[in-house]
Amino acid sequence: MVTLLDSLREWMKDQPDVRVAAVFGSHARSLSGEGQPADPWSDVDLQIVTTQPGRYRDRAWTAQLKGQELHAYAVRPVFGGVQKVTALFSGGEADFVIIPYRRLWLGRLAFSLGLHKRVPGIQRGLGEFALVMSFGQKVLKGGPGWQQFYTRAVKEVPLAHLTDEDAIALGEGAYVDATSILGKLARGEFVAVQRWLHRSLIETNFRIMHELRVRKGLVSYPDGRRVEQLLSPEELALVRFEVGLNEASLRAAIFASLAGTRKLLTELTGKVPTWPELR
Repeated sequence: MVTLLDSLREWMKDQPDVRVAAVFGSHARSLSGEGQPADPWSDVDLQIVTTQPGRYRDRAWTAQLKGQELHAYAVRPVFGGVQKVTALFSGGEADFVIIPYRRLWLGRLAFSLGLHKRVPGIQRGLGEFALVMSFGQKVLKGGPGWQQFYTRAVKEVPLAHLTDEDAIALGEGAYVDATSILGKLARGEFVAVQRWLHRSLIETNFRIMHELRVRKGLVSYPDGRRVEQLLSPEELALVRFEVGLNEASLRAAIFASLAGTRKLLTELTGKVPTWPELR
């Protein structure tokens, strides 16, 4: 059986615009012998470093994948202003991070010159790159020089993370949003409240929780992945809410989430937020 990853590896061989390609995440750990085989629900995470990034705004290139039928194709911006393509094929789902070749080539040059140690902007940019690749990576196209760069960058570049100031700003934003959400609740806009509860307040707690666990040296994944297996009951209570679409349930969740933000910020920064209590 030809897998989606097999189809992608075969496709990239004959693509002159694809200078470097690296699989990352669970499939990379499996290929490198550093983890268990990817489970059936694992998507393929592939970084495509290309001289023609605009090519991937359109789905036409996927017609060249042998043995794969395309069902859906979505292009979204992600960190650092690069593109992310999520495509659903007959053989599974794939996430493609599209990197302009010149950009990563300059990043590699800056790294070789040690500029990531002295220039904050370069450190942050390479830190975002290294963070994504820190969950496992394997270069499929580009040669051993690029594999060495990926491996060294993960080991030597400080991974991008929230500073205390970043976390405090997130908390302030959640508090401001909470006041607006309570106004929507008073007007009976329950669906809008539910949306903003998850989009702002609970998302803030996920991000601060992730940073806190990383600083403690604990295993943590972005986007709330695997929290049921990783978090203690006390931690899980700060990000897990069962909310009914009614005033009492939504109000309780708003205040519980904001209390969780206070608790997380206090533990992370050592400073207790001084926001006035909401009613």
